[in-house]
Amino acid sequence: LELQPGCLLSEKELSDMLEIGRMPVREAIKKLELDHLLTVMPRRGIKVTELRLEDIAQQMDVRAALERVIARSAARKSTTAERKKFLQLAEAGEKATREKDYLESVRVDNEFNRFVSKCARNIFASSAIAPLHALCRRLYYYQYSTDDKLTKSIDEAHYKLMRAIAAGEEDLSEKLSDELMELVERLYKLKLEK
Repeated sequence: LELQPGCLLSEKELSDMLEIGRMPVREAIKKLELDHLLTVMPRRGIKVTELRLEDIAQQMDVRAALERVIARSAARKSTTAERKKFLQLAEAGEKATREKDYLESVRVDNEFNRFVSKCARNIFASSAIAPLHALCRRLYYYQYSTDDKLTKSIDEAHYKLMRAIAAGEEDLSEKLSDELMELVERLYKLKLEK
């Protein structure tokens, strides 16, 4: 969020800001545009995608369905070592929540999202959810401090889900995934509905 949603930039400005050549910036712009984080506006510049309530509702519909599939599949297909890793992530996240370290909390959430997608062993679900995770991570960071009680509930829901996956509980993982997505959607809408 160093680049505010809605701001307009040029390729040169980004290159200068990052102190790297224009070619890698151009490649990054293409990837970020595919992830719906930037919009290239010919002869006008590059616009950081705005946060819009109607977009969030559409994203959450798709994300909730994919998260459910991924959680159930990861609970079924995770190895013993991967189950241990889910427990480690839950402990790291709980510590970050206790210490009110929101950057660490967001980092743990990001690591969990990537890891659970890998453990689901479904390349189609993983590929489909990756750009949604990028959009949601930005929004989660943006909204994180809006409602401390709701954020804490979301964090705790994440850790319950991690533990259910670690225990191999498919039905519970699916149920907790749905509950988590409902909480996340409530948080996302808070600032944007006003």
